Amino acid sequence: MAYSSELPGVILLSLAASLTLSSVLFFFMNPSLRLHNYGKTHISGYFRSLLLANALQAFGTVLTLKWATEGGVSDGAFCTAQGAIKQAGNISTALWSFVLALHLFMLLFLRIQSTKTGFWVTIVGGWGLVVLIIVIGPTAIQTPTRGPYFGVSGAWCWITSNYSQEQILLEYLLEYLSAGFGIILYTFVLLRMRGNLVREEGKWSLRFLPPGETWQLSLRRDIIDYSMVHAVEQMIWYPVVYSLILTPISIARLSSFAGVHVPFWATILTDMIFNLTGFANVLLLAATRKLLPDTSELPTFATARKDMRKSLFNAGGIRPFTLERSDSAEQFNVQRLARIESTHSSRRSSLESMEKA
Repeated sequence: MAYSSELPGVILLSLAASLTLSSVLFFFMNPSLRLHNYGKTHISGYFRSLLLANALQAFGTVLTLKWATEGGVSDGAFCTAQGAIKQAGNISTALWSFVLALHLFMLLFLRIQSTKTGFWVTIVGGWGLVVLIIVIGPTAIQTPTRGPYFGVSGAWCWITSNYSQEQILLEYLLEYLSAGFGIILYTFVLLRMRGNLVREEGKWSLRFLPPGETWQLSLRRDIIDYSMVHAVEQMIWYPVVYSLILTPISIARLSSFAGVHVPFWATILTDMIFNLTGFANVLLLAATRKLLPDTSELPTFATARKDMRKSLFNAGGIRPFTLERSDSAEQFNVQRLARIESTHSSRRSSLESMEKA
């Protein structure tokens, strides 16, 4: 396919992807942006995998600059490589977005603490699954009658139009499932942390307090509870932003599948938004990292919680997630207050010494 009016759009798309690639590189080169606060969990490790997936996605698009310099796109080894890299980036972004949401769900909702072995099995298994999906295309699905699996697809290279069903099942569907289930999982976690989703006598129920009585939700919460709620309130923005970024390109793709003509400018615009996923993730991290609780000094999020009283249920209200402080959280709070008092005492002593001098 020779470019004519498509050339400016292709260049703009590559520049948008370059912005994401630069942002991810900046993240890995700047230690202050890393999630040091979550050393006792594997959130940081999964987030790094997500950003690597974003970088892979962006790199696949940046390769389009080669076609821009040549004035058109053509089949060949480079085209096949670009198609494979683009699909790998897209599905790995979907995969690690979901894994991050699932990890928080298991940690905060189910109270299952993952191990280092489980973490590395997930990392290796996740990236192995991505490689498997990419490999089965040209090795197991491709047929001589349908032509190459990866090849020219519009103004760049990707899964060719002869494999439209595979485009849906092996990429689009995975992206939609990741975005949808991610929001659902984060919502369940947030509702439970806030105390709206409760379990009584083996049954789950959703309860809300009337306006003016929501103070009961925070009654006797301990420091672990507050950290959990605050963390989820910040992390929930990642699947929300991913869904918002995915929506425009989804509309364009589904419209095209339905036989509706999609202007090239709309294709470029929606792809530009989609390729800014990594940039948006880094931007979110930079904006929220100071708002995230420092869990490095906290008891682990998997600390056993005590059973809750039923007093608020009897009064027709809603109980908070924890009405009794856990021993480890109580001990931490006492130690924290002691450290603060010690610091203040030292400062007062210094000031008194200066005044006497």
